[in-house]
Amino acid sequence: MKTLIFFLAMVSSIGLLKAQAPAGAGSAQSGKGRITGSIIDSADNRAVSFATITLSDAITGKAVNGALANDKGGFTISDIPTGKYSLIFSFMGYQTKTIANIEIRVSGANANLGIIKLSPATNVLKEVTVEARAALIEEKVDRTVYNAENDISNRGGDATDVLRKVPMLSVDLDGNISMRGSQNVKVLINNRPSTITAGSVADAMKSIPSEMIKSVE
Repeated sequence: MKTLIFFLAMVSSIGLLKAQAPAGAGSAQSGKGRITGSIIDSADNRAVSFATITLSDAITGKAVNGALANDKGGFTISDIPTGKYSLIFSFMGYQTKTIANIEIRVSGANANLGIIKLSPATNVLKEVTVEARAALIEEKVDRTVYNAENDISNRGGDATDVLRKVPMLSVDLDGNISMRGSQNVKVLINNRPSTITAGSVADAMKSIPSEMIKSVE
């Protein structure tokens, strides 16, 4: 009886060793490195959530793995074979940062990079010119001004076409101008009396290209 009990014990021990040996061997073969860290804003030390981390081969520069930071800025990249790598951190609104010469020397090694700070991106604008244009029609204290140069529909016409758009002016089919029903109109050019007489106003207006007129007051 003692011999039988001893034999069963030996069989159980051998069976236990056989069951454990493959697991231990498989774990040693599949063990790979891991890189961890945490990303924060260099200006206010707040976590940079969901930043992109790319693991690249240090020699070829080819991306071999990667991860996305969690809402607290932490990240983990697992299953990394032994070798030398570079980590590239990127996120919209921040400057891309690269950490080179990260080496996984031993299978199963864990490289903790600690805190990585990303600097906010600063965009330098080129010279900007701001131009303000007057309204098409301006009502001033003593007069109404029609800014013809701001009306793109005047291109290709003559002064008669421009005058038809001026408030309080009327232009008939022959080009005769009247103001509030009166044709006794005096024309000034650049605030100076012109040589245009009442009888020749219509012909004179037809000879002036609309592009030459800046405004009518």
